[in-house]
Amino acid sequence: MQVALTESQLREIEASTPDGLTSQELVAAFASREVKFTEATLRKYVQLGLVPRSRRIGRKGKHLGSLGIYPVRAVRRINAIKKLMAEHYTIEEIQARFLTFKDSIETLDEALGELFRLFDERIGAQDPDARGRLGEELTAIRNSATELLEGVHRLEKLILHAKDAIRPRGGGAAGATELL
Repeated sequence: MQVALTESQLREIEASTPDGLTSQELVAAFASREVKFTEATLRKYVQLGLVPRSRRIGRKGKHLGSLGIYPVRAVRRINAIKKLMAEHYTIEEIQARFLTFKDSIETLDEALGELFRLFDERIGAQDPDARGRLGEELTAIRNSATELLEGVHRLEKLILHAKDAIRPRGGGAAGATELL
């Protein structure tokens, strides 16, 4: 039994389920690769805000209801939590790490993606002259957004690594000199 998924396994899951996964599919993605993960643990992580909530997607057909679909990024989130727990981080430390920046950064990234999609739609409907000018402007803004996100990720890593540098490792009882 392995502690967490490998990068290639994560990419494989992301490629095969770009629109998200049900809770059963999410659990199976780990279990089928011999990583222990249960639906109860998923519910706990969602309740603690460590994993994004599912969104309801209606199913076509009479009386079929809807499915809860978790975004595919939940797989990486769960995997990161499993790795941190294997390194003896507490749930509270993990929660502080994710809730401090992760959700806001992911929300920013998704909002920018949706905004650019809407701009692309509107620009595509313009006359050719306007389309060229607007397209150039949008390209410049996309580049700025990419730089912004890269900077935010860098800053997040620097801040989190600074916290890690002062966090004692081991988790055992304090030695006599540590008690002083």
